Amino acid sequence: MSDDRTQAFSGLSGNYQAFRPDYPAPILDLLADHLKAGATDAWPSPWLLLDVGAGTGISTRALRALLGPGPRVVGVEPGRDMIRTAEAEGGGVEYVRAAAEDVPFPGASAVLVLAAQAVHWFDRPAFFAESARLLAPGGTLAVLNNNRDLTGSAFVDDHEGLLERYSPGYDRHYRQYDLVRELSEVRGLTGATEHSHRWTRVLTTDEYLGMALSSSRMAAVVGELGEERTRAEITAVAERHFPDGRVEMPYTTQLVVARRV
Repeated sequence: MSDDRTQAFSGLSGNYQAFRPDYPAPILDLLADHLKAGATDAWPSPWLLLDVGAGTGISTRALRALLGPGPRVVGVEPGRDMIRTAEAEGGGVEYVRAAAEDVPFPGASAVLVLAAQAVHWFDRPAFFAESARLLAPGGTLAVLNNNRDLTGSAFVDDHEGLLERYSPGYDRHYRQYDLVRELSEVRGLTGATEHSHRWTRVLTTDEYLGMALSSSRMAAVVGELGEERTRAEITAVAERHFPDGRVEMPYTTQLVVARRV
């Protein structure tokens, strides 16, 4: 676990935990409904819920809050810095350090495999095959993303333009792949379906700055411009569009689910 993916958020976990958004309740409710609809008496007890690419545990703790104290909730994360921050947050969950494509649990032992804000870092075909191995029949594979809404916002266009100018190789469309098609092609999975929910997050200028600096892509900008200039550039984006300091970031949250046959 020494590849670039495990190092991408090194030193960023504090900002990540403090400033990254939670996931909207309507989408989480859809996830819970899909999971419960597949439940059978043959499922392991307690239910095992795996949050793969857990980061600082934002989605891991969300699973505990969503599904109550009964299931065993485990975050799977390769980054040491992220796991340390996640464990410090507590929340009645546990963590293991492992790669998404090689999760150290037996076959058919999990009823949910979730990848939240993480699947773009994975070898997706290998992760999807590993998820099919891990899931008990009727279990759910879920991919969850809070995506900045790229349509109709001059502010978001300005934010993305900053990244595209100074973060080497960055493209604002980097998450635009067809997950329904990809999951439909995975042996052992069926019924791939996509849901979306549009919402707006309101932040102060300082909160927007912290959120922007939690990004591995913005860390690359810091590498190009230095921290002081990067902070000034980010703050200028906010002040151009929201001089009153009330920053409105539009999101479309995406949930793609499939069921283990």
